[in-house]
Amino acid sequence: MIIGPLQMNVIKNDKVGNLNTVEKLINNSVDLVVLPELFSTGYYFDTKNQLVEIAEEIPDGYTTKRLCEIAKTANCHLVGAIIEKENDQLYIAAIIAGPSGYIGKQRKRHLTNHELNFFSCGKTSHVFDIKGCKVGVVICLEGWFPESTRELMLKGAQIICHSMLTCQERTLDIMRIRAIENKAYVIVANSISTEQHHNELITFRGDSRVIHYNGNVLVNAGQEEKLITVEVDENSTIHKDLEDCKDLVSEVKKHKYLE
Repeated sequence: MIIGPLQMNVIKNDKVGNLNTVEKLINNSVDLVVLPELFSTGYYFDTKNQLVEIAEEIPDGYTTKRLCEIAKTANCHLVGAIIEKENDQLYIAAIIAGPSGYIGKQRKRHLTNHELNFFSCGKTSHVFDIKGCKVGVVICLEGWFPESTRELMLKGAQIICHSMLTCQERTLDIMRIRAIENKAYVIVANSISTEQHHNELITFRGDSRVIHYNGNVLVNAGQEEKLITVEVDENSTIHKDLEDCKDLVSEVKKHKYLE
């Protein structure tokens, strides 16, 4: 498969413009593209009412429908997290869309202290079939919890999509560990945008990348707005073994709470 992150300079509260940027930047053949967290709206909002105004239902909202259109035109699969509303609850949720339309969603289960003021937590983790490959999704802070990616590995995930926003290098280092310990490729999609939060300007660091399951960075977007891709052998991650451990799944299941 050809996979990669689409690194964006997200324009605050401009869904149309941001989705047009996604469409424009998918300019080469690719099977799976990961977008940054809240790629269609930006991240920092001061009140829940502001979030309610821009939140969308999934799959009936504008962004889901637009992603399905782009995926069909580009003949690829797209993963990216937006603000979802369901009844009176808000979630950060990743949409998974493909050439045939909407595939599913993954709600963020681990929220930051800031996010807990506005959002509810997801309750389950899913693995999606994309071109015969098992793909899981984690959203930003979830990468800091080894349990999140371990659960996906136990469900067979060969590729882990990390839709995120970060200013820190530590998060990128952590995702190299997640790739190694779960024998999975990791696609990290970050933003290069700057947003104001209270009186502070926050610039996300970019450095979107694809990480090999041996921990090596295969491709890095630096600080440019672009799609970067690399061809990987997803079949090499079906059997979960490490250098000194021939059956990683059996060893992990010795910890009973992970069965």
